[in-house]
Amino acid sequence: MRKLTKSVVTALSLATATLSVIPQAAAPAEAAIQTKTSKEYVNGSYTVAASFYDSGSKVYSTEASFLTAAAAKVTIKSKKISSVSFTLAKDSPAYSDLTINGSKAKTSTGKDGSVTYTFAAGAYQTSSKAATFTVNGSKFSADVVFSALPSSAFVTVTETSAVVKKKVQKNSAVYNRDGAKTKYKSIKAGKTVTTYGTLTRGTTKYYKVSKTASKYIKASNVDGRYITLKNAAAVYAQDLKKTKTSYKKGKKVYAYAYAILGGEKYYKLGTNKYIKALNADGRYITVKHGAAVYSKDLKKTGSSYSEGKKVLTFGRTTLSNKKKYYQVGQNKFIVASNVDGTTRTLKKNAYIYKKSKGKAVRYKKYVLKKNSKRKTYGSAVSIKGKKYYIISVGQYVVKSNFR
Repeated sequence: MRKLTKSVVTALSLATATLSVIPQAAAPAEAAIQTKTSKEYVNGSYTVAASFYDSGSKVYSTEASFLTAAAAKVTIKSKKISSVSFTLAKDSPAYSDLTINGSKAKTSTGKDGSVTYTFAAGAYQTSSKAATFTVNGSKFSADVVFSALPSSAFVTVTETSAVVKKKVQKNSAVYNRDGAKTKYKSIKAGKTVTTYGTLTRGTTKYYKVSKTASKYIKASNVDGRYITLKNAAAVYAQDLKKTKTSYKKGKKVYAYAYAILGGEKYYKLGTNKYIKALNADGRYITVKHGAAVYSKDLKKTGSSYSEGKKVLTFGRTTLSNKKKYYQVGQNKFIVASNVDGTTRTLKKNAYIYKKSKGKAVRYKKYVLKKNSKRKTYGSAVSIKGKKYYIISVGQYVVKSNFR
């Protein structure tokens, strides 16, 4: 009979992005909220290692080596361990009267000739328990130790008790406490409901919408919001691979939450569907002074915006040179002073000029008064060898007129 080394079963878990609820208006202060957290089994079948040793020792049992090699399957039903089983190939030895921790196995034979030994839930223990069996007419005893269930066999459940009125933002199916969809009629968008606390199962949050019945709706259908795209937006999977779906500029989409993926902010639109937040969060600004486009490390990209150009921006930030910049795309920035301007004081009355055929000519009959303050944009520009500050799109004042 073959002697096999101990099988090692490693539980693998899929790392997911941290999701955050889209900020909403602050709710009124509520009474003290009671919070209860528990850990529950998740229905399903899970593989665990099972090590059989000679009784009273840590030497692997030769006679039970096929059981050790096969590993065990723990089945959970109705959030309880219901059974543990071993399945051996048809050419394995037959184990009769196989008993673990007082539970005798029931055997069944598959179409391929494999034999499954199934025990009651009590057989599964992570501490050493006795096993007895008969092989080839001889009786044997052993000690068996099962490994712990993988983390995927459990879910953390947190419940709170606050009673709050909430407006449903999107049509919402009704679920039970286990997260299974029920036959209750969906709650339509726009309806205000009284919620009786929250239920969070793993990473999914629900609002309880009945004081007594097991009725819940997903919080994402309440706490999310519709956003309007200011740019066309491609849809990405969580691994940042572009999908075949995209949305046009001006499209309204429902965002459940936001996630940080690859160091960037994305809106979650559904299961494994994300768009870059840049496409929705921006606002338009007018460039008052010709502006080169820089990367985050302050290298010129070769792109630029001309004076008067309207540009979609996604917020203002300070880069490594301590200067303010507007972000105008992914890793694209323009100097903020080309948009926001710098306030300066006139030391004497000054005319306003415009450009005409490469020359500076008077702009109407406007005169700016001495000691008045004006915003200038960007650095001074040259017109026919003379320096001027831009004070608005297409309007210039001689630089030397300012203090």
